[in-house]
Amino acid sequence: MTVKRVDERKKELLKSLVEGAIMGLALFVMFGSMLYRKEITSILNIVLGPLASLAGNFLITVLILAVLTGIYTSVIQKYTTDWELMAKSKEFQKQLKELQKEYIAAKRENNRHRLKQIEKRRAEVMSEQARFSGELMRQQFKPMAYIIIVTIPIFFWMWEYAPSEVVLFPLIGAKNLSHTFIFRIPYWLLWYMICSFLLTVVIRKLLGIRSTM
Repeated sequence: MTVKRVDERKKELLKSLVEGAIMGLALFVMFGSMLYRKEITSILNIVLGPLASLAGNFLITVLILAVLTGIYTSVIQKYTTDWELMAKSKEFQKQLKELQKEYIAAKRENNRHRLKQIEKRRAEVMSEQARFSGELMRQQFKPMAYIIIVTIPIFFWMWEYAPSEVVLFPLIGAKNLSHTFIFRIPYWLLWYMICSFLLTVVIRKLLGIRSTM
């Protein structure tokens, strides 16, 4: 085994160890946040409390946090996702759709020989797809693990410190932040979801991030 190959294997092993540690930390943060929610949010309030006071309006605070979460989640996704693997997954899906169309056409024509060829090719594509499905799932979970570490504590802080006061929302008028909307969603959370979705779309376009779907 060459020195170059040994170095590559060491780098791959180190990368796997780091990724495993990050995922473990993400799980710890996720469950720890649930068990020690008040303690974690109290610590986070040392930073976010003054931000909320400076903003003067909790809607603005939520908007700022939506910008911050949108930026770091997009950056994390851009640099932790294996885009070649994602492209390969899309290519498999495209091939299966095309084979399905060909299968329907061959069945309509009652072309048994063509049907057998299509079934054989479809089985080959599905077999190839299954071979890297585990790696694909790991790649999809990896960005989530990094994102969880920061997002869940911030989310719990907003839940804990959202004031029960009436504020003026765009389009829907004056609403109490703690009152609930459809599916018992608090109005402050509805505001965060809208801001986060719209801002993340813009940030992803600016960073040139492709869809993973």
